Amino acid sequence: MLDAISLVFSWYVARMLSVKGRGRDIPKDDISKHSLNGCTIELTMDNGDKWKLYRSLKYKKTDKSDLTSMNRTVAMLRGQMDEGTAVSLPIVAHYGVNRVVPNRYPRMPRGRNEQSPLNTYKNALNGGQLFTDFFNWFRLSEDYENEQYKANQKFSDHGLEAVRKAMESVFPEYGGMRVSRRPLALLMKKGNELFKISQLSDGEKCYITLVCDIARRLAMANPVGNPLDGEGVVLIDEIDLHLHPKWQQTVVSRLVETFPNCQFFITTHSPIVASDVKGSVFGIKEGMIYPQQTFGKLSSNILSSVFDVSMARSLYVQSLIDAAYNDIETGDAEAYDKKLRELIDILGADDLDVVGLKIEKIRREKRKRP
Repeated sequence: MLDAISLVFSWYVARMLSVKGRGRDIPKDDISKHSLNGCTIELTMDNGDKWKLYRSLKYKKTDKSDLTSMNRTVAMLRGQMDEGTAVSLPIVAHYGVNRVVPNRYPRMPRGRNEQSPLNTYKNALNGGQLFTDFFNWFRLSEDYENEQYKANQKFSDHGLEAVRKAMESVFPEYGGMRVSRRPLALLMKKGNELFKISQLSDGEKCYITLVCDIARRLAMANPVGNPLDGEGVVLIDEIDLHLHPKWQQTVVSRLVETFPNCQFFITTHSPIVASDVKGSVFGIKEGMIYPQQTFGKLSSNILSSVFDVSMARSLYVQSLIDAAYNDIETGDAEAYDKKLRELIDILGADDLDVVGLKIEKIRREKRKRP
């Protein structure tokens, strides 16, 4: 799904960067050999415009791509830029599953960041975390800010301020992000302790650089005003990648609160993430798409209703619980007591199913009394 959306937007990005730019075609391997009409990907915008990409395996085509309305949008935005009008561009970004942050830093950049808003589209749809791009941008922006600060101590870099505000919104316990020159490292504070980003967990590194890269792109695309209010489309595959369950509980809501005018398309296999989504949720099964209601539901309920996982417990523990209920039914008190003791050792005496077994046994004994 995300790759399909990214394919269509690759033409938008290519045309924004060059009038005759070409995006990516639908890969032939992704087109069913039994398809009579080829493959069509169509996106409908809020204003009703449709962007359509088409490809067929056969020589005789039954349809064609139609990017007319997309080209009009590109022409309007590029025209405003050519006239020197301060324009805010919508960002487009695709973050795939290969977004692990490397422990090695890129070579030290020189000069100053290019100021063109079109730089927001550089490597935007490559699918990776692009830590190198972010680090080099941050390093040069910080150099420029430090240089300007000598003359004006009230000066702060427009882009760095956007990243700082995003960090403050999503990660209130982190702060003070800066670059150390010798040794080269990206530093930040977690509480009162100073850390290199390489010392954080993979989940922390992925999540932090994801948020910072979105803020960076918004800052480049919106040179005037609050960049975090900028518009855009952000695709994130497996947003729960390496994330601690505590962060999974808030990752979607915090992204939406921090970037309120961006439309997020997110995939996940985490019921914890799904429980945090107020927007549209869809499950995909055997090629069919089904709308789902997941906000605020228990993870165990989402596992069964959306992910088709019949039970959230380990199969062995569930078999013990089922067998203990069967012992109650048959009146085998000795077998029941043995299974209950094992369940208490595994789950603890306050587990809901353990408590339920005790209550059910008491209830059955009361029925037998004269």
